[in-house]
Amino acid sequence: MNAQPYLFVVFFCLVACGVGLTFWLIITVFRAKQRQVEREGLTKRPDGGINVPLVAAFGGWKYVFWIARTSSSIAPLLVLHESDLEYRVIRLKRQPYTDVSAVDLRTTIGTVNIVFEFRASIRTFAANTASRRNAMEALAILKGKGCPLTERAEALLAAKEINSK
Repeated sequence: MNAQPYLFVVFFCLVACGVGLTFWLIITVFRAKQRQVEREGLTKRPDGGINVPLVAAFGGWKYVFWIARTSSSIAPLLVLHESDLEYRVIRLKRQPYTDVSAVDLRTTIGTVNIVFEFRASIRTFAANTASRRNAMEALAILKGKGCPLTERAEALLAAKEINSK
């Protein structure tokens, strides 16, 4: 027995609406988290470290920065301690600032990523701060710790210095 053609159209419309509502919900939740992180500033922890609020964190490879090997928006972490940095995408790791070979800044619509490259590894860590202000403050701290900044990261710090004058 053949189904009426309009049933296929109704079914297709229901599926399309369901998919659309799912994407709308995901985007709404992401934007709410992004706004919350933008409002937060860097905070000092009881152990003396400085917590950089993040929307998400990504693990990748050097020279292939547009592909993430791992990602997390559940519990991303970036803490700047006195002699090392603590970060988490999936597992918690600590690296001394002397192991950082470059700190880059990559921005797209809705993201402000601080990207760390390490000397003895092909892996990278990218932290989405979602805020230029938070990224500027973190980059200033990293520069003070002796981490080499790329031209893009230096340009953001230069813009901060110009705006503060």
